[in-house]
Amino acid sequence: MFETATSPADVAAARLAPVTAELVEIRRMKAALDAREARALASAGQIADEWAAAEETRSDAELARRSVAAELAAALRVSDRTVQRQVGDAERMLQAFPATVASLSAGRISLAHARVIVEAGDRIQHPELIADYEDSVLPYAEAESASRLRPVAKRRAEWYLDETIRERHAHAAAIRSVRVDDLDDGMAELHVTGSAVLLHGVHDRLTQMARDVADAETQAIREAREQVKLQARKLRDATAPEATTAEEDLDRARLHLDDLLANRRPLDAVRVDILTDMLLTAAPDAHTGTSDAGLGSIQATVQVTVPVLALLGSPVDDPFDPITLTGHGPIDPDTARDLARTAPGWDRILTHPISGAVLGVDRYQPTKEMRRTLEVRDRHCRFPGCRQSVSRCDLDHTIDWQFGGTTVVSNLGHLCRRHHTLKHHTPWAVVQKPDGSLEWTSPGGRVYTDRPSSSVHFATDAEFDPEPAVPAPF
Repeated sequence: MFETATSPADVAAARLAPVTAELVEIRRMKAALDAREARALASAGQIADEWAAAEETRSDAELARRSVAAELAAALRVSDRTVQRQVGDAERMLQAFPATVASLSAGRISLAHARVIVEAGDRIQHPELIADYEDSVLPYAEAESASRLRPVAKRRAEWYLDETIRERHAHAAAIRSVRVDDLDDGMAELHVTGSAVLLHGVHDRLTQMARDVADAETQAIREAREQVKLQARKLRDATAPEATTAEEDLDRARLHLDDLLANRRPLDAVRVDILTDMLLTAAPDAHTGTSDAGLGSIQATVQVTVPVLALLGSPVDDPFDPITLTGHGPIDPDTARDLARTAPGWDRILTHPISGAVLGVDRYQPTKEMRRTLEVRDRHCRFPGCRQSVSRCDLDHTIDWQFGGTTVVSNLGHLCRRHHTLKHHTPWAVVQKPDGSLEWTSPGGRVYTDRPSSSVHFATDAEFDPEPAVPAPF
């Protein structure tokens, strides 16, 4: 007689069988405990109601519930608001959905199943209809997962509601909303509650647009890879005089490919970028408002508190000194610097260095008119000998704004990043004269004067200067 060898799969199945049975029993026991907890919570609610009834005032009823919830929360080390909500949920489930509670107690469904049944059926007004609803969904709940149960329970509940879907949608649409929930690390969530058809349409359009962008990024990466291969072949075939140039071309092609790969975005990230781009820049043509220029002319306004060293990108700034967005919290320095560079104007907030009390608020960023004036006046960086164009310079307060410098033309000048940093972090000092000249004093004590370009470009010819006015003889 021959013995059949046992396969590894048979061994695994034999070992897994008792583990599966144990997990099923554990889940059954957990379900029974969840039902027991719901009964205990409902009992706490009943105690609060009896206490409030003895007091005979409505305000005392709420206070009684708060007091009972606080007692339970302290014992359980959780929030009393959470406990008060759980008491209400337990009461509703025990009073209106007894068959669901019975199935939970027997371990035939989980607490997740029970919550789906209650959530879908909570709008059914008549107890007899709730019982019919439970009878129709419990057999399915006891055989399927909670995620599969949800759409079935919602559809079954429709049969027992007093209002049609048209009426309920009209009521729900009246309270459509948009809200922002803050997250950590300078992030937030935007929640939009509105018509399912419209929002699914929005998501579908975003997805199509994001896929088009992603396809373009993929194509660019494919072309960059081909360019790297081409440059590699050219380098391999290059003669000695051509080798240096071919090697430089290959390095550039590789850097371009690396940059494309590093900045490639997941589809979800592209969706978000497109959504924010459209919401911040597109004109809502289907709506009208009071603005003469249209709703599209209204720009987003945010208030950011930025330590000056972080704004300059200084190597000595404190990375743990947070840049804060009002109404949110800390944000990253790169975003803050982008906001500061592109904002038409922003406010500085002067605070006491110890108490943190606000001492004053004024305008920091120059207006467009001031920028135009200074661009014409300066033409380039105002450090002696530097020719960096104003388009690549910062507008610097000659007397630092944190030391009381004002945002006026006579206290502003263009400095490239190199000389801007030099001014703030070395012994070099600068004073602005009434004619716009900048008088620089070196660490060695030497003085260098940089005169504004406009004083040369637009200087008048003495031959054509008007005659000075003759004082009146009185």
